[in-house]
Amino acid sequence: MEQLEKDKRIHQKIKRFKTKHAQMRHLFQEDEESFNPDYVEVDRILDVSHSVDKDNGEPVIYYLVKWCSLPYEDATWELKEDVDEGKVEEFGKIQNRQPRLKRSARPPASSWKKLEETREYKNGNTLREYQLEGVNWLLFNWYNRQNCILADEMGLGKTIQSITLLSEVYAAGVQGPFLVIAPLSTITNWEREFSTWTDMNAIVYHGSLASRQMIQQYEMYCKDDKGHLIPGAYKFDALITTFEMVLSDCPEWGRWRDILAHARCKRRLSERDVETICRVILVFCLMHYRGDENIKSFIWELITPPENGREPQTLLNHSGLSIPVPRGRKGKRVKAQSTFDVQKVEWIRKYNPDTLLLDDSYRKHLKHQCNKVLLRVRMLYYLKQEVIGEHAESRVGWFFRDVDIWMPEMEQQEVPAAWWDSDADRSLLAGVFKHGYEMYTTMRADPCLCFVERVGRPDDKAIDAEQHTGDGVPPPPRPW
Repeated sequence: MEQLEKDKRIHQKIKRFKTKHAQMRHLFQEDEESFNPDYVEVDRILDVSHSVDKDNGEPVIYYLVKWCSLPYEDATWELKEDVDEGKVEEFGKIQNRQPRLKRSARPPASSWKKLEETREYKNGNTLREYQLEGVNWLLFNWYNRQNCILADEMGLGKTIQSITLLSEVYAAGVQGPFLVIAPLSTITNWEREFSTWTDMNAIVYHGSLASRQMIQQYEMYCKDDKGHLIPGAYKFDALITTFEMVLSDCPEWGRWRDILAHARCKRRLSERDVETICRVILVFCLMHYRGDENIKSFIWELITPPENGREPQTLLNHSGLSIPVPRGRKGKRVKAQSTFDVQKVEWIRKYNPDTLLLDDSYRKHLKHQCNKVLLRVRMLYYLKQEVIGEHAESRVGWFFRDVDIWMPEMEQQEVPAAWWDSDADRSLLAGVFKHGYEMYTTMRADPCLCFVERVGRPDDKAIDAEQHTGDGVPPPPRPW
């Protein structure tokens, strides 16, 4: 209480709380059933569909409508006659934009000019004198390529100053896309102020997995005449999201955070815990693996911790991994000629399976599956190094068309479906690298791959079931 009393703003905060509490109590005393009128108000139009009326043969137009205060996953198809004409016009303007594939360079510092008076922004809005001073300072730093922090009391319009800064940058020729990362409680306010002050197309990236995938499919990228997404041609001018969304949807593929995102753990684990678990699993598999000697050497290099905290280099025993491993009874058995002894290495004590893998049934299961685990790890590494290549470093936002992979021509009987082509092959490889082995439903739902266009989006329950259940095989670690 003593610390609160020292806060000069505490009395105003208490006053606002009492006022809000009284208003809420008044609302709940109403006999009428509470209903949010936003639920029947069009927020955005996401897509358009043309069809024919079965009864009279006349053309019919449907719009995919995202409703106010409802998530994207609750969007519905509505007849054109039932949709607000103003929202249809907004949708048409966005759809008719020419894809911007070239990025404009930032103007030189010498081109900065102080705004002597405020501009008139959308809806006749103008800046106050102190807000104009703040925007001038932000613009000066932007032109001079200097990071800065705008600090001020609450309620003086920092959000507006930031948005008008982006509006000035947009007018200077650098038309985004801009990324706004804000607390969850403020992103609605950011969206409203973008709409009030500018004509920029600002979208909010938040919600469930289904909603975020709809945003990726309908809101992020322009499409060509055939309805295909155009890589690098962004449909939005500003994207508003939270820091948590950035962490969850833009991971470094293959890192331990990726495993944590899909694992069902009985207790809270850190990324370091996951790294230790994966290394222990691979040590155990290596001790029971009875296969190709090159694979054993490769796995050994992979799981050996780097010395003095240095980053591991490209593995020496990676050479030759493109050669298929003999399988089946006709496969030639390779004699064990290991240049290392697993039991005698000092660092093994920290990752000893005998002390860390305590469940006998799991040890037995892992022993039977050790060949499959190690071969999957080997193939994922090969996929990253030799197939995905330089695209593996960008990870976020690349499409299957970005991955330059040479594909051999196949016999027609080897094609799994009539629509399958080289783009599908490329999507499959990119999907395995991005989502992991046998995550077929998740790959189908990824708008960056071609499967959504070819066969449609799978059911949300199927996606969730796949991401929370395994195939009985321990998930292979991806330590690159």
